[in-house]
Amino acid sequence: MPFERAVLAALAFMAPAMAAAQPSPDTAYITERNGLSVKDQAALRQVIVRLNHALDAADYELYASFFGEDAEFISDFGTATGRDAIAATLEQSRPFITGKRHVAANFLFSGNETRAEVTTYLIVFEGAASVDYVGSALNTDTFEKRDGEWALIRHNSVLDPSTKAAMQAMMSAPAQD
Repeated sequence: MPFERAVLAALAFMAPAMAAAQPSPDTAYITERNGLSVKDQAALRQVIVRLNHALDAADYELYASFFGEDAEFISDFGTATGRDAIAATLEQSRPFITGKRHVAANFLFSGNETRAEVTTYLIVFEGAASVDYVGSALNTDTFEKRDGEWALIRHNSVLDPSTKAAMQAMMSAPAQD
């Protein structure tokens, strides 16, 4: 993975300038009221953790099964509506997400007993070829309680600027033989 290391080194050099050019994020979610019970927060955390394990296992149908039938998936890897389309979008991204470890951190909950929003930092590590940090994103997951269970109805993942630049560089690089 020398190419990936070179890209990451270049991005580390460019990161301060890239960060300065980014607009200030909307921080309203940080102070949103959290009316969720500890039990609901634990259930929501379990869904997100299971999603990441399914993603790391490259089981995109299992990943999509945690979403409601009409759920939206929005990320720099693609946009999809519905479980089948979500699984297909991940399948198209397989070369970029296989062999990685996706770790959710800094869980921030808001909502009530029927609707919730969970914002997390997603940190991605190489899991097969090295022990390198690969990238990060801010994920916002919206849930509705349906038939007593939390269903993910909208997943919005915004790659951090350095991660987005690295992905664009890898996607546009000539294939290595």
